Amino acid sequence: MNSETFIVNVKCRENSTWQGKVTWAQKSKTKYFRSALELMKMLDGAMDHADSPDDIFEDDMEKSQLG
Repeated sequence: MNSETFIVNVKCRENSTWQGKVTWAQKSKTKYFRSALELMKMLDGAMDHADSPDDIFEDDMEKSQLG
């Protein structure tokens, strides 16, 4: 079982959910989330692909600048 560390920073709570940013400590990647559900999906996806290339947790803005 892999062990990963995520730092969650909740900036505010609106519409009965959280908004903020999460940093994947081992890869120094940060991504913003708009809901608690989106945060959980990001964490689940990162854990599923922890050994894959870094683009799994890449910020949407980075993707648009690259392509």
